[in-house]
Amino acid sequence: MAGNNGELQTDEGMDWSTISARVNSFRHFPRAKEVSAERLARAGFYFTGESDRVRCFSCQQTVENWSSADTPVNRHLQASPACKFLSCVHRTGNFVFPPLSNGSVYDEAAEAMEFSLRTGEVVDESTYPMAPHMCEEDARIRSFGSVWPASAPVHPRQLAQAGLYYLGEADRVQCFCCGGMLAGWEPGDEPWSEHTRHFPNCFFILGHDVGNVPSTQSPGSDGPRVPMESFEERLESFAGRRHPVDHERLARAGFYSSGASDHVKCFRCGGGLKNWQPEEDPWEQHAKYYPGCSFLLSEKGHQFVNIVQLQNPIGSNSASSHHQNGFSKQEKVTNIMQSEIAQKAVEMGFDPIKVERGILEKLRRSGEGYSSIENLLQDILSNSAENDPEISHGNDDENPLEKLEKLQREKQCKVCMDSDACMVFIPCGHLATCQSCSDSLDKCPICCANIIQRIKTYIS
Repeated sequence: MAGNNGELQTDEGMDWSTISARVNSFRHFPRAKEVSAERLARAGFYFTGESDRVRCFSCQQTVENWSSADTPVNRHLQASPACKFLSCVHRTGNFVFPPLSNGSVYDEAAEAMEFSLRTGEVVDESTYPMAPHMCEEDARIRSFGSVWPASAPVHPRQLAQAGLYYLGEADRVQCFCCGGMLAGWEPGDEPWSEHTRHFPNCFFILGHDVGNVPSTQSPGSDGPRVPMESFEERLESFAGRRHPVDHERLARAGFYSSGASDHVKCFRCGGGLKNWQPEEDPWEQHAKYYPGCSFLLSEKGHQFVNIVQLQNPIGSNSASSHHQNGFSKQEKVTNIMQSEIAQKAVEMGFDPIKVERGILEKLRRSGEGYSSIENLLQDILSNSAENDPEISHGNDDENPLEKLEKLQREKQCKVCMDSDACMVFIPCGHLATCQSCSDSLDKCPICCANIIQRIKTYIS
């Protein structure tokens, strides 16, 4: 049975759009034996705390009275077939969900949809990739031209393989898919590992088919070749070493020995794995932990990666916990843009320069960073308003009354034109409506961009 009634009393202000938050809400779920928290969370649900009632973070539909025969996506579709979250099918796997027939859906299709929702992100796929003109790896390689700093410790080809292209300034590069920017490269940095560490939710990194076109250049046509690129080299790296898994199988899966215990690394993505068990398959482990690796995808294809991810998503109880990506260098505590809050703001679509400036200003004023994403966004928006001459100062020819009226219009809700605007829409970043009006909107009234998330803020 499902219904829209029953207002949640304990989740006000909570952001349920991330799968981790939804999974954590099921700690005291009474039907955990009948249906797993992860499957419910992947279908968009979080626990309301009442009986066994769950609610979709997107459409707000509630569903209850769960049994072991239920499939979360099935129940979700039956209760809310028009849910925006369910209708947002990612490109990965090209899954097509069949229409409801006699109130039911095949379990296989439900499982497929659950996989397509596994990241917990609601994204208008038309916005990705962020830089479609850089979908081709060769185009990304060309962006480095002859102006990439000769002293940079990373090679353009490796950066391009990791989805990155040159912005023409210092050593700053940007991902063609998620738009994430990286700079300050140091010896030992591996582009794929750094991309993964700083922007773990990038669809390219996650292995989604975002239109990437691998390079047509031969391995040696663009400067130094990548170490361990050949199967023979990788196999030779295991010579004289004992390993629980067959050396040839590891080498064929792109791995070479790092020289320490049973640690291996992928020559292409730089992903590291250790603590192997004899029965583990190198290709499956590669797909489980580094699904976006271009070598993996070129050799095994998206369908293979999709199946592995569906069977054993990282974080599930069945996922092995002893494999670790233990090869990225230690966190640079001085780099403020590595903080979780900064990364979240950038992922929401806010200008990284403004994010960095806001955090630096906060550190300068108080000596402390931000404790919540809401406070950071509020300051970014306030600073933007103060620095915008059209808003803070107006035209010098305007009289004081006109300036006041213009300022009041800027602060008004663009829908009711009565209350003050207090809701920021993500990813466009517009401060457009009051809280009441925002509830009924699917698109930003200013730019018509799809609304993925709403954040309440206060600007004096």
